[in-house]
Amino acid sequence: MWFNSFLKALDFWFLFGIVKGMPDGPLRYLYVDMNSYFASVEQQENAALRGRPVAVIPTDTDRTCCIAASYEAKWVGVKTGTPVWQAREICPTIELVLARPRLYVQYHHRIIDAVESCLHVDQVSSIDEMYGKLMGDERQPANAIALANKVKTAIRDAVGESVRCSVGLAPNCWLAKVATDMQKPDGLVAILPDEIPTKLYPLKLRDLPGIGKGMSRRLERHRVQTVEQLCQLSLKQMQDIWESKVMADIWWAQLHGQDLPSRPTRRRTVSHSHVLAPKSRTDPGARAVMARMIHKAATRMRSLGYWAQHMQMTVKHVDSPSWTVKVSLGASGGSNDTLVMVQKMSELWPTRHAGVPIQVMVLLYDMVPENSVAPSLFEEPRKQAELAVTMDKINKKYGRHAAFLGAMWGAQESAPTRISFTQVPKDSDWD
Repeated sequence: MWFNSFLKALDFWFLFGIVKGMPDGPLRYLYVDMNSYFASVEQQENAALRGRPVAVIPTDTDRTCCIAASYEAKWVGVKTGTPVWQAREICPTIELVLARPRLYVQYHHRIIDAVESCLHVDQVSSIDEMYGKLMGDERQPANAIALANKVKTAIRDAVGESVRCSVGLAPNCWLAKVATDMQKPDGLVAILPDEIPTKLYPLKLRDLPGIGKGMSRRLERHRVQTVEQLCQLSLKQMQDIWESKVMADIWWAQLHGQDLPSRPTRRRTVSHSHVLAPKSRTDPGARAVMARMIHKAATRMRSLGYWAQHMQMTVKHVDSPSWTVKVSLGASGGSNDTLVMVQKMSELWPTRHAGVPIQVMVLLYDMVPENSVAPSLFEEPRKQAELAVTMDKINKKYGRHAAFLGAMWGAQESAPTRISFTQVPKDSDWD
């Protein structure tokens, strides 16, 4: 009996010795953030654009805004979201380039392959961001920095010198992302545990991922105006400000370098909008494009596995106030059916809009996972839901416009596939 106890103790100390002897270090994540991604891809594709201010635009009109700007454009004041007319005023020599989303996705996959040649990509956060976990010796600062340089070299060699990135190294993923913004373009920043949180103090509150306008105002009301003041809050003070123990715990842990397990996310909304081409700036044209937006939003929502309980439609006009209406899509889960949504649009669409329509927007919200929705007791709604899924399968196999509702006739080619901040289109998503 004592011999068995001795063996168990021996096994424990042997295992403890192995674990204790395993190489470990303070850096656990390597985060890659591409610099001015869309604009840099355009500069890589066209040598004449290199070293010049470039802005990528979704449509060829002064009424839209820049969806990306090169660093040469940013240095003179043109940023993402700057209206095109204003960009021309700020920088008369700016080169405006129509977006090529499919090209950016192709480059995206080449970048992933380049990073994978050095480090496994654990998660793609967006079309221009991804991260991997460091293992064993890779966590030691010198090794992590060498690996980060290897990643940067791999991207440059495989993709091109104009497509640069900033790399962040830190004990948790959130801090590694923060580190990528501390040195741009072409940066490499490591945040070591003994530098937390003081290395964050020079940042502005809005530099921290997760702090937007609303959160900034809330912090301001609690007299928190700097990152240093935020980091010096106690956990109890954070709970009072966030009014949520869970969110406060997460923020406190992030700021202090703790590595939290990733949390499953739940989608809340799906939306689409489109600035109307001149030929569509009529009441029938706006209506057809709105049907197209509903079709796109509903298809995307179904692909994500959700139903929506409410829909909001908005039409902006050139010379009069916007028209906005909200509608319920039914009780007990709502709907995932394009036909139901388009019928709601037809019922609520005004006889005539007050002005010249310039932009249409649709928002599906209060979404619930489809596995939480009870099937309808009536045959007709079930058939309509099955029809929507069948149309998706047809379009996936034969092309985006193989099957569509008559309400969007004439607008099939409007609002081509774009790239959202967090979702990279698949091959089947392209028009």
